[in-house]
Amino acid sequence: MNPKADKKNVELRRLVGHLRDHIDVYRIIGINHDALKESSISGVLLGHLQKSAHESAALIICKIFESSQRNDLNSIPGVIESLRPTPIKGSQVTEFAVFGEKYGNCSKATEAKAFLLGTFGLFCVIHSRALDQFKEFRDKIGAHSDFNAKIIALGSLYEFEDFFGFANDFYRVVSHSMHRVEPAEIESRVGHGLVRLIKAMGITDPKFDFD
Repeated sequence: MNPKADKKNVELRRLVGHLRDHIDVYRIIGINHDALKESSISGVLLGHLQKSAHESAALIICKIFESSQRNDLNSIPGVIESLRPTPIKGSQVTEFAVFGEKYGNCSKATEAKAFLLGTFGLFCVIHSRALDQFKEFRDKIGAHSDFNAKIIALGSLYEFEDFFGFANDFYRVVSHSMHRVEPAEIESRVGHGLVRLIKAMGITDPKFDFD
């Protein structure tokens, strides 16, 4: 096991967990909008919470997918950079092949670091429009206040789920296949907590997800 790469992957998992929380809050407020509108809670507050969750999810995606020559990041590229070149063999062959095929990389998996980098690069190309949009938001609004910023939308819920799915699958394949550690499940504790809170406000049968 590569201790540094393993520690980075653990920190990556924390970021992915935070992303899950923000996506859940954004979704739950949206799908319960009509019921919440009839409750005593302020619509302005709900709008603020949903907007904050949406923007926070975009910023975390930037962290997860960020490359840097200056900083030693706990991002996907940062984890890949910390890995040693490792031949893929045994049960790893199937695990890497399943991961790669899911995200469009059907090449033969022979060396782990190169295969992960190739799959990551392919995913970023396929989702370049959304990723560029997230980065523009971070640079012009999230981290600064650019007078010329003209960002109309931050992407759909489905796009956020695509980025979460890739990051979570990456974390799991590195943890299980390369470090031989059972990956931790990312649970929706914040989301389920929000549903319980909505129910406590007197709303009958609040939704956690789409039907």
